[in-house]
Amino acid sequence: MEIGFGRFSVLGWAFLCAAGVAAAQSAQGPVYRAPQATVPSPVDHVFHGVLRLHVDATDVAHRIFTVQEHIPVTGGSRVTLLYPRWEAASHGPSLSVVDLAGLVVAVAGRPVRWQRDPYEPHAFHVDVPAGAKAIDVQFQMVGGGDLLTPDIVSVPWQRLVLYPAGWYARNIRTAASLTLPAGLRAFTALGTEANGSPALHFAETTLEALLDAPVLAGRYTRQIPLTAPGMGSVSLDLVATRPDDLVVPTDRVAELRELIAQMRAVFGATPFAQYDILARLGDDGASGGTEHRTSSENGLPSSLFREWQPQILSRDLVAHEIVHAWNGFYRTPADLWAPTPNVPVSGSLLWVYEGQTEFWGRVLATRAGQFTPTELRDRLAVEAAEIAARPGRSWRPLSDDVNYPAFMLRQPVPWRDWQRRRDYYSEGVLLWLAVDGELRARTRGRRGIDDFAGTFFAGATPKAPTRTYTFADICDTLHAIAPGDWAGWLRRWIGGHDELDPTIGLRSHGWRLLFTDTPTAAFRAGEEEAGVADLSYSIGLAARANGAVRAVAWGSPAFRAGLRPGARIAAVNGVAFGTEALLAAVRDSARHPLALTIEQDGVRSDRPISYAGPLRYPRLERIADRPDTLSDLLAPRATTPNGGTRGGAG
Repeated sequence: MEIGFGRFSVLGWAFLCAAGVAAAQSAQGPVYRAPQATVPSPVDHVFHGVLRLHVDATDVAHRIFTVQEHIPVTGGSRVTLLYPRWEAASHGPSLSVVDLAGLVVAVAGRPVRWQRDPYEPHAFHVDVPAGAKAIDVQFQMVGGGDLLTPDIVSVPWQRLVLYPAGWYARNIRTAASLTLPAGLRAFTALGTEANGSPALHFAETTLEALLDAPVLAGRYTRQIPLTAPGMGSVSLDLVATRPDDLVVPTDRVAELRELIAQMRAVFGATPFAQYDILARLGDDGASGGTEHRTSSENGLPSSLFREWQPQILSRDLVAHEIVHAWNGFYRTPADLWAPTPNVPVSGSLLWVYEGQTEFWGRVLATRAGQFTPTELRDRLAVEAAEIAARPGRSWRPLSDDVNYPAFMLRQPVPWRDWQRRRDYYSEGVLLWLAVDGELRARTRGRRGIDDFAGTFFAGATPKAPTRTYTFADICDTLHAIAPGDWAGWLRRWIGGHDELDPTIGLRSHGWRLLFTDTPTAAFRAGEEEAGVADLSYSIGLAARANGAVRAVAWGSPAFRAGLRPGARIAAVNGVAFGTEALLAAVRDSARHPLALTIEQDGVRSDRPISYAGPLRYPRLERIADRPDTLSDLLAPRATTPNGGTRGGAG
């Protein structure tokens, strides 16, 4: 997940964190005066005392969390309390102080006035009375939504805390406790302390660690060990709305266990002592995840494990999120690391953080048997077709697409292929596939992407601090494996426009992208997830069953005919709209010209579609005169009980 403000707003945010912008009047008008900061900058020094935090998550009727805190302070001083703004997994300011309500600050039971900073709404100033040693804080988080239900509760600490400004989050010792509805079992990577109270008390840790360790609790739960107990152990923690959803076939468990073994074979030692795959099974069919160093939050379809075959788009989510423990938390881009969740970050290397993680999610899931090689190739075909057809690359390269978190999160994007949005995920898969091909070519097949990962992510231990990396670090590691101008090679890709062919990695591995008139299972899964018939590669639109146009490809025949997202197709060649009628008309368009009757802007009109060709769906085809090194990349690596061995390029 992600969002951000980008390079420009790093400066802008600094001004917003100031007390104000003074303006004096001259004969010509207002004159700017430099602001004076009133929000203390974080400093890497010791915070004296322990921040004590209690969250009451029992008000499921209103879906409201109640928060109480006891924060050590120095009497006679001003304390600034911050509500988190920047969420690590979203790479930007995705958290909103709008959710905070009912704020009360007190000293020894007597209320103390607070004042919100006029330029930084996530900051609250408190003048602490002389002699006070602590302040007590209470508020509600009213944006609970589906986080707080009678049977399932998710506890996102980053939305449930105010913390003192002026310290690194890793230096603020924190002791948290939690009260859940009766009958719920909690899962978390946090250590717990035995006690007789109804609340769960967690072991004292740092604020940084707490914010990175959510709690998932449920009435219907199951925990499945995926490794032997001990250092680096991993468990699947399931929470469902029905007991039947907790049944996981033995084949699925075996694949998950093999997934962990394959990860260790590539990355080596784990950056965690214990890892919890927190899996919430839901009925909406959607999937999505949030990464952490010692756990991950995985929203999965309730039918995932029992109806495995059609779930091709969800199978590698768990793999992606666990890989982030290495690529994202043990090692993270230097401009994505921040000392507190209120310091801005930049995403210049998201094509590594997310793109390489997406690549490894695909590859490792296949090595573990969660995809067949054919299924994985079909997914690669979908991604290759999507990225190769991106007209937006003509004005917006990948090096700018990584700024998506700065200004596009949760914003409507009607022309996705022209505006571009988070392409660093799927394009990142193709980029790192090409890197593997280039490594093999430069070393005559002796080295590959496994060697890069084994070197770049080496040295992980549960207590190892985060190691940041830069573009130069990536190039240096690649150069050590296969000497060459990697900086130039990578810059040509991430800065490329129309001259870039993003399918070069497929070809280097012995496969090419082509189009046929029959969709693959992966393509159909994408249509089903989006609820459309996707004709992006023929007439250039995707339509719902009721004729609503969900997307129009920029520059396509449908685009040239004047269609846009939101229009409705009423008829196809004079016959009332139906998905099958539309498909048949496109299939036959070479013999019978295609015309759509559409309703747009309150007007009904006939629009001829200038297309004379078959239905077109992407898939991969072998290049006969090139070796199939893709199969080698996807083959399982030899493993051992203690983590496995790396196998070079193959």
